[in-house]
Amino acid sequence: MVDEVQHNNEYKLIDLIKFLCAYLVVGIHTRPLQAVSVLLDKVVYYNISNYAVPFFYACTGYFLIVKQPEKDLHTKLGYRIKKIFNIYIIWSIVYLPVTVYGWFIEGNKTVEYAALCIRNYILVGDNFYSWALWYLNGLIFALILIDILSKRISIEKIVGFGSVAYLVGIVLTAFGGHQDKLPALLACPVNIYFSIFATTRNGLFQSLVFVSLGMYIADIEKSGELTKILHKGKIALFAYLIKIPISLIGGAVPQPDA
Repeated sequence: MVDEVQHNNEYKLIDLIKFLCAYLVVGIHTRPLQAVSVLLDKVVYYNISNYAVPFFYACTGYFLIVKQPEKDLHTKLGYRIKKIFNIYIIWSIVYLPVTVYGWFIEGNKTVEYAALCIRNYILVGDNFYSWALWYLNGLIFALILIDILSKRISIEKIVGFGSVAYLVGIVLTAFGGHQDKLPALLACPVNIYFSIFATTRNGLFQSLVFVSLGMYIADIEKSGELTKILHKGKIALFAYLIKIPISLIGGAVPQPDA
């Protein structure tokens, strides 16, 4: 009974944070603090708001483990993938008139443009003014990857794999648009990647690490060994504190894409 009350209180706190994160996501795209202070905008944008989407992903992973503990992981993943996929299809249909409108105002009424739109629906989750759907697209692919990998390796190792993929995504993003300055050996695969996937904002390079991290935290909590990862939390906190002043370097204000 005590454990149940404690868990309910924890879930209420998570719900509150998710509610606040929803506003942070709005802030990512509107940047309201730019009118007040460029410095304050940078601090909030780079060091607070940008963690809202990862938090939502981590919550998905966390509740995959803690809810319906009597069911095996593969069953729960299959159910979740189907549910998110259906939501993605519904919202893609809702956004379809906007996509068609984009064909006309951009003057791209060609077979090639239509093929790119289909590519975007499947691999990117981003068409004309429907970029918000990348979140669902990334979540679907992350869950599929976890379902495949979890049959062979532990959740902890999936977190490690996802972390490496996340870092690779950062490097790929840095290379994007600068292929002409890269050696041919690097430029060729980078060009091929972006011609197929368009962005690193996807299930492999962004979603996977955070969904699996939420699952890992739930696993550790369930085993009563949460204190074992506290030292890793201290390392992460230290890295975060270092990141804050670094994020203020430079004057460019990038367009939000999360």
